This record gives sequence, structure tokens and C-alpha cells, in this order.
Amino acid sequence: MATGGNPARGVLVNLTVGAASNQPHDPSRPTVVFVHGFNPVPGFLHFTMGNRFSEAMARRWGAGFNVLAWDWNAATYVGLHARRNEENCVRQGYALADALRLAGVAPERVHLIGHSSGCIVAAAATQRLFATGRGAVAQLTLLEPAEFYHDAVFERLAPWSSAQVVENYWAEGPSAFGKHAAYPGVRNWQVPTARPLLGVVSPVHSSHLEVLRWYFLTVEDPNCPAGFNASALLAVSS
Repeated sequence: MATGGNPARGVLVNLTVGAASNQPHDPSRPTVVFVHGFNPVPGFLHFTMGNRFSEAMARRWGAGFNVLAWDWNAATYVGLHARRNEENCVRQGYALADALRLAGVAPERVHLIGHSSGCIVAAAATQRLFATGRGAVAQLTLLEPAEFYHDAVFERLAPWSSAQVVENYWAEGPSAFGKHAAYPGVRNWQVPTARPLLGVVSPVHSSHLEVLRWYFLTVEDPNCPAGFNASALLAVSS
């Protein structure tokens, strides 16, 4: 994250190395889409996770993949009622799907990655793409969807029906919020984190964010058996 406000309320941004943020994607390349999670103070901070992910992708593959991000920094919170926030996430997911459809992105060549509440957005986008006749996306990766999001992500959106591969990465400990998702068709991976107690007093070091950092490291490390190395897009791009 970085200081400074961000008024974006749902914008598809091109973060591919060498591309302008509003430049169309290259249809000859497979596409990875990253969706950040809840930003409590969008007037003071903005999330840069998508940029960090793009930089990691560029260091290993250059411009071999389209790297897109859904920027909804100023629209992650609509009120105190949890249900209203979940509905907002679903609407954001539908808007993301519509943006991908208008951009001409082929679902079978797309890997959607969501973190925290961004998992609801990413899951809703896969459902919408499939419902509009665009077909199932290649892969949906869920990074630390909080346990209280599981009903929305898994029960309501049933992502295994609209994504060829569904993954759930989670951590244990007092500064993590995810858990094993015992649903057919969901691949679960528990991520070890080094300082779970420190995350209680310093959220930036929480296990909830460490799962995200761990996944970004797998983008650059070809020896890790999980993380991005398990992406179906690696077979598509080879």
C-alpha cells in the first residue's frame, strides 16, 4: 500500500510491463487479473498489490502475460452491515466481468486472483462470465478469503461451476482470517507464515497479508510446487 488517496470505484487497469494503464490487452497472450481487498481509508491510502504482482510477473516472464488489475480502492466499503458489503463485492465482480467481456478477454485464457474481500469480487466475475455464455475461466485463485466470506464465495457463487480450477490459500493463527474450504472441486493450500502474533499489533505484518506476499514470491520462484506455478495459464503459454 502507499500513501495518497485513490478515487477509483471499479476500473480495469492494464499493468502489463511496457503498457499504458488504459492500453488494450494483447489477445495473443494469456491474461492474469488481480483483485485487491478491503481498503478502510481510501482517502489516505491506496493499494498497490496489483503493481507488486505485475513487477514480479515481469521479472520472470517479461511481457509474456497480460497483467490486469481491478482498481476499486474507493468502493470497498459501503456501510456497517456485512451483507451490504458482500452485495457490493458481488456488484463489483459483475462490473469486472463486463469490463473483461467488453475488452474481448477470452475466459479460457484468464486466471483471476482475489485477496480478502477481493475473493468475492473475483468469484462473482467468474460466475458472470460463465452466465453470459463466455465459458468457464481457466482458473480462480482465492487468497485468504475470510471465514465469514465463505458463505458468499462458496455457497452463493459456487465458483467450481464457472472456473476450471479453483484454489483456496489460507493461513492459521491470530492474524489470519481464512480457513480450509471443504467443498468439492476446491484445492486447498495452507500457507505457513513466520510471525502470526506480530500481525495482531501490526496489521501490515499480519498472516492475512503474508499469504499475499508468499503468493507473489511463487510468481518468481519456479521451484515452488504451488502458488502461481500451479496456474493453468503456464500450460497455455508454453
